[in-house]
Amino acid sequence: MKVIFAGGGTGGHLMAGLSIAQEISSRFPGAHIIFFGTNKKGESGYIGKSSYEFKQIEACKLTSFIRLPLFIFVSLIGIIHSMINIVRIKPDIIIGLGGYGSALPVVAAYVIGVPIVLIEQNVIPGRANLIMSRWADAILCHWESTKNRFKPARIGTGGKAGSVSVTGIPIRSGIVENETEVVKNPFGLASQGKTLLVMGGSQGSQAINKVLLQSIPKLKALIPGLQIIHLTGKEGYKEVKDAYDNLGINSFVSEFSSEIGIAYRLADLVICRAGANTIAEISAVGIPAILIPYPYATDNHQYWNAYELARIGGALIIKQDELKPERLTELVSDLLLNDEKLNNMKKINRGLSRPFAAEKVVDKICQTLEAKKTKKKLVSFARPA
Repeated sequence: MKVIFAGGGTGGHLMAGLSIAQEISSRFPGAHIIFFGTNKKGESGYIGKSSYEFKQIEACKLTSFIRLPLFIFVSLIGIIHSMINIVRIKPDIIIGLGGYGSALPVVAAYVIGVPIVLIEQNVIPGRANLIMSRWADAILCHWESTKNRFKPARIGTGGKAGSVSVTGIPIRSGIVENETEVVKNPFGLASQGKTLLVMGGSQGSQAINKVLLQSIPKLKALIPGLQIIHLTGKEGYKEVKDAYDNLGINSFVSEFSSEIGIAYRLADLVICRAGANTIAEISAVGIPAILIPYPYATDNHQYWNAYELARIGGALIIKQDELKPERLTELVSDLLLNDEKLNNMKKINRGLSRPFAAEKVVDKICQTLEAKKTKKKLVSFARPA
């Protein structure tokens, strides 16, 4: 089996793709998997660590009408480059992961006649996926409410019914493990006391870091035995680390952690952004959350991801322009001092979990391929001799 994954622009798109790729590799040993991505810093390195092949495709965002000529020129180059690579590789299928990095390879695949499956991680579909949906053979999403945002008549050749399915979004391996794994504690924290996990996404968040540091003295006084796992991102690490050392609070501070699954299970509450993968992980683990959506995300999709969790009681939302030490302190202390409320939020989030998402996605990919093969046979049989 030969599979191309097309995506890029954010780490979240690639993260879901890697999870799906791992399931394909496990199910089909010897599968040839290639990622098409953008020249955005870190993408090639991120895929390179996984041992999968990476090909850079020229692409850019249309941010204003002034950039329209450049956008058209770069897009034409990107489509041609994608077509050349697709013809050489001869993939069985292309998986569009969303984001502007996926659009050009998917267009090229449609022109050549390669089956297309789109992955939609957010509650509100991205513009690229909405446009590409008319060419897709199947669309796989995480949220039930997302299905209605794709117009069935525009999906797939001939507007096939049932082309949009809710499979869940595959999450990183190691997020959901046997609960006994929590005995592994690489963070040096005490077994007693409340634990707060703070993180700002793959790039970190200076806004979250700053307000959290301003909140710690009051939180330390209000919550006996409070300890914190704080993943700062690359920028701001030294400042945050020095602040914790001076505040004298039991903490683990790092730019990132490869043991995020254990961090989730050790924590009683998480403060974080609301990217699609983060929301899927929160649901899988069942951890209560205070969500601070990134305000500059396209179509404000992080807010709507957060809203989907908050509307049923699994999380609380603070908009970034409302993020103040007093507000954060009030919400954190109210939750960590109320076990009943925390347990209710855990149950709600676990109820949203979509286990075996990677297996379901690959099942749908296989079904799409089988349907295409059957259709080709029928067309061939129907031709006059």
